[in-house]
Amino acid sequence: MTKSNATSKFRTLFRREEGNFAMLAALTVPVLFMAGSLAVDTTNALSMKVRLQNAVDSAALATAMRLTEEEDLTQAAAKAFALKFLNGQVQEDLPGFQDMAVSPNVTITPVEDNGRTIWKVAIALGGSYTLTPMARVLGQEKMTVNVVGKSESAGEAQGSFSMALVLDRSGSMGWNLNGQQKIAVLKTAVGGLVDQFKVADPNKKYVRLGASSYQSYMTGSQSLVWNPEKTRTFVNALPASGGTDSTAAFKWGYDALKHKRENNQHNKKSGQVPKKFIVFMTDGENNYSSADSSTKIHCDNAKKDGIEVYSVAFAAPAAGKALLSYCATSSDHFYDAQNSAQLIEAFKNIGNAASKVVSRLTE
Repeated sequence: MTKSNATSKFRTLFRREEGNFAMLAALTVPVLFMAGSLAVDTTNALSMKVRLQNAVDSAALATAMRLTEEEDLTQAAAKAFALKFLNGQVQEDLPGFQDMAVSPNVTITPVEDNGRTIWKVAIALGGSYTLTPMARVLGQEKMTVNVVGKSESAGEAQGSFSMALVLDRSGSMGWNLNGQQKIAVLKTAVGGLVDQFKVADPNKKYVRLGASSYQSYMTGSQSLVWNPEKTRTFVNALPASGGTDSTAAFKWGYDALKHKRENNQHNKKSGQVPKKFIVFMTDGENNYSSADSSTKIHCDNAKKDGIEVYSVAFAAPAAGKALLSYCATSSDHFYDAQNSAQLIEAFKNIGNAASKVVSRLTE
């Protein structure tokens, strides 16, 4: 084969491969776009479901508690309150979805139980939003999500609880994540938790809340008290600086909850023995392995004494998540929040779980 013939064949093969590549690209690029579009729509649907579920749970809880506290409140007024409360919750989420629309249905039913009235509140909510352009090309315009929240007013059957927050305020909490300083997101999440407990316990009779903070050492605490606003004030004042050692702050939470004072305080208010919770949060990892070991000892003691431990990792490295996963009462008690929205949702879910003790949030 002459040199010119070989060159000609290579050129012909190259042109064929160019054509094959163009054909392959024409086939695969739309598939890749569709896959990406599907992933976005699926993520949005899951996010929307969580947000709407939190909204109906909060509205059902608030309505049931108001029916308990205000004996002269009519069913019509209670329904109007539920719809207004729900609308306020949903309005916060509208900017996150394109053309989002919701359709709520509130049912309020009185049930007589041994001479007292228990109010059953059920809120069904359907939400829809416009899908991404690629999904619309495929023929689907809207995504619809349906959720239900149910609560019962508990009256004399209400329970009580105490909760200690153990919060990381180390230097990395001052870093930005998706344009927001992480310590600011934590303050928003705790603020949401405080708001939930104010709804669940408007007369400050069943819920005691407090917090400790840590960096290279425990940097401060807010004692467990009936007024959750004091915890909000404490957390809102936290700066971000220093290293990380969770030992003393977790021990503070454990000691505060197991102290006989907690049972005595609840006994005076409601005559009950409270459930007890620790919420342990970090965005990093302890600077020394010995700090992990000592924190684990306190976690073991807390769980052995019947304290439920929730743990929340906020864009944390593997070592930090390993410690939090170890300390959590169960896998359902561990939250791995990768962004600001997930951190806020984690605290909302913890608040809902704890509020069930007070309100009989049934679904």
